[in-house]
Amino acid sequence: LKTLGIGIALIQFFDVMLHAAIDQLEFLRVTSNLVILSWLVFLFFNKRMIKPSASFGIISLYLFLNLLFLAQAGLTNPAQDGAPRTLLFILVILTILLSTLLTHQRSGHIS
Repeated sequence: LKTLGIGIALIQFFDVMLHAAIDQLEFLRVTSNLVILSWLVFLFFNKRMIKPSASFGIISLYLFLNLLFLAQAGLTNPAQDGAPRTLLFILVILTILLSTLLTHQRSGHIS
């Protein structure tokens, strides 16, 4: 489970660092990364069990923030000659899938 959590955290760090490196830090995207990172810290360093419904709420908030970003900024990136935001979709989908898997595994639904 820790390996899965570390993988999710690395995706979030990669996303923030990449956008910082190209000077395209967006508030909603970084906030969504911080939401997932905070959840992971709480999940692994808090002695109390987080209910799966709370974890799914956090994952939903992450998705909502990214959808809100897309609604504001569009599906393409004008700074990259209108290229589709393919990396955003990959990172968000990976984060949601891995976070959902982690939630299921921690709640005992998957052995």
